[in-house]
Amino acid sequence: MIVDVHTHLSTREQWGPVFCEVVDQAYDGSGMDLDCTAERHQAAMSAVDRAIVFGINSKALQMCTPNDDIAAYARAHSDKIIGFMSIDPNEPGALEEIDRSAGDLDLKGIKMSPVYQNYDPRGPEARRVHRRAAELGLPILTHAALHCIPSTPMEWANPLLYDPVAREFPELKIILAHIGLPWFADAMVMARKHRNVFADISPLPIRPWWAYQALAAFHESNLLHKLLFATDWPFASVDDTINALHGINDVMAGTGMPRIPANGIEAIIHRDSLDLLGLA
Repeated sequence: MIVDVHTHLSTREQWGPVFCEVVDQAYDGSGMDLDCTAERHQAAMSAVDRAIVFGINSKALQMCTPNDDIAAYARAHSDKIIGFMSIDPNEPGALEEIDRSAGDLDLKGIKMSPVYQNYDPRGPEARRVHRRAAELGLPILTHAALHCIPSTPMEWANPLLYDPVAREFPELKIILAHIGLPWFADAMVMARKHRNVFADISPLPIRPWWAYQALAAFHESNLLHKLLFATDWPFASVDDTINALHGINDVMAGTGMPRIPANGIEAIIHRDSLDLLGLA
C-alpha cells in the first residue's frame, strides 16, 4: 500500500495572488502549474492506493478553496480519496465550520498553516481549533517548515511551537508537514517526545541535501516509523518522491557518512499512514 498524506486541490485563482507570486518567483518561470484540478489530481495519484487532499483557506492571503469542493471530490472517489477541511483559526465561525465539515461533509481531518493563515500555533485562536479537533478525533496536518510569505513571522513555522499543543492535547494526532525543514531536528525531537506527533516527508525531491540530513536524524533516533509518505503535489510527483527516497544516500556517496537503510526507506513508502492517524 502507498498512502500520500499531503496533496492539494485548488485552482490558481483559489491559491490567491500572494501565494502565486511567491511560487512564481521561487520556481523562476519553470512552469509550475498551480491549477490543481480534479482531473489532474486523479492522474497524479494513479500510482498510490489512497491520498489525503485539501485546499487552504486564508483570509490574510486571500486563499479560498471551499471545503464543500473537497468533500464533493472525496465523495466521488471515496475508494481512494480522503478529504481534509481547511480551517482558518482567525475566522469567527471556525468551530462551526469544523462541525459542519466533519458532520455534514464527512471530512476526516484539518489542514492548518500558521504562516499562510497568520496565527500563532500557541495562541487562543489556534487553541480552540486544536481542542475541537481533539474532541472530534480529527488529525491535523500543519505547515511546519520554511516559507516565503513576507507578512508572517518565520518563527510560527517552527515545529517546537507544537510542544504545548501536544502536551495539552496528547490524543490529538499532529502531522508536521515537510519534516520541519530546515528545523528537522526539532521535528525529530517532537516526534520522539510525543506519541501522536508525526512528520511528512514532502516535498523531498527538491531538497536532497536537507532530506538526507532529516532522514538521518530520524534514523539515528530510531524514529523512521514516525515519517509519513507525502508528495505535496503539485510541488512534487509520486514517482519523483519515490525515486528521491531510493536515491537518498546518493548525496553522501563516497563520504563514509551513515546510510539510511533500504528497509527503512521501503517502510516509509509503504506505510499505512491511515491506520496510524485513525482513519483506516
